[in-house]
Parts: sequence; C-alpha cells; structure tokens
Amino acid sequence: MEAPLDDAFDGSPTWRVVRHLKDGTPLTIRPITPDDREDLRRAFLETSPTTRYLRFLGVVSELTDEMLTYLTEVDQKNHVALVATIISPDLKTERGVGIGRLIRLHESPHIAEAAITVTDALQRHGVGAALAIELGHAARSMGIHVIRAEVFEGNDAMRAIMENAGAKRVESRTGSGTLSYDIELAPMRDTPSTIVDLLRGAATTMAMSLRKLVPP
Repeated sequence: MEAPLDDAFDGSPTWRVVRHLKDGTPLTIRPITPDDREDLRRAFLETSPTTRYLRFLGVVSELTDEMLTYLTEVDQKNHVALVATIISPDLKTERGVGIGRLIRLHESPHIAEAAITVTDALQRHGVGAALAIELGHAARSMGIHVIRAEVFEGNDAMRAIMENAGAKRVESRTGSGTLSYDIELAPMRDTPSTIVDLLRGAATTMAMSLRKLVPP
C-alpha cells in the first residue's frame, strides 16, 4: 500500500493512484472535485449518528449547500482533500468511500490540521490506511512537518491513543469541548500506523470550520 515519493500528490487535478483493500478490491485515490458534491451529501446522510457526532462534534446534522461548496471546492494547496472511491458492482459508476484532508495553518504553514473519514460500511478495510499514507506523502511534499488533530474531549479512547503515541498536547483554537494534539511526521517513505490511527480517530477538522457555517 506504500507509494513511491515521486508519486506523492502534487496538486494536479489529474493525479490519481490505485491501491487495494485488504480483500483485494481496487481503491482509487484522487483529488476531490465539485462533481463530488452530491456523492458527499449522500455519504454524510448514510453515516451513523455516532460517526457524525464523533467526526463533526455534534454541530452538524446535515450538510448545507454552503458547507458542500467549502468541502468540495478546495485549492489543493492550503486545503488538500483526497477522496477514495471504489467501482460499483456493475462497473458503471464509482462510489466515494472515504475522504482525507489537510488544512494548512495560515499562521504556521509547516503545520496542517488533518483528519480522515471513512463510510461506516468500509471502516477497518484499509481505506483509512491508504488515505493516511497518501496524505503523509502529500504533506511532506508541501513542506508540512507537523499534523494537528482535534479530538472530542469526551473521546477517552482516542485521547489515550494520542498520548501513548507521543502526540504533544497544544492549546486548542476551537474553545471548550475539543483538545488539540500535534505529532511530527517522520522523514520516512511510509506513514506509521500511529498516524493512521490518529487521523482515523480524530474529530474531523471540518467540524471547526463548518461550525461557522451552521445556520443560526
């Protein structure tokens, strides 16, 4: 599942790689586009209430048009979003099954907030690991050396994973209810399983930005 460094995502809209899930199913990873708008809306509605709560901190019950624009129309430079898709059984369409994001901090461009969300049906099948590896390569190629993950304060299991992995607790920019952890990206070809776990379990960075877009 590793990718050569010269295969790292470079911001090109035509970039894509094919990896394989644990059962051998081909998984295509490519940049998100505005055409993914309705697929993202559908995928969000199909997630369980628990997944929505942990990923979006309970502040988002549905994705508005403004949110969908923010999530799918990205510059792929300071806001990178990669979508993982599989081909439908009839081989006619592709279906999004996961998204990985990096959002560079304006005040600290070597740091990016990051998170991965995988559809409930395909969690623990290798989608999150594949996305984490590609995000890691993309981050290094972009000069990002530190990944920041936001965690719901009540998610004790995720906090334990962060702390046991050596992630450094930093001041949260989002106020009460969340905790922020930083972990340095090691200068290696592959992405340690620790990063995979951190990004899979972290409350999606989008929750912080989407909070501003929630209608009053």
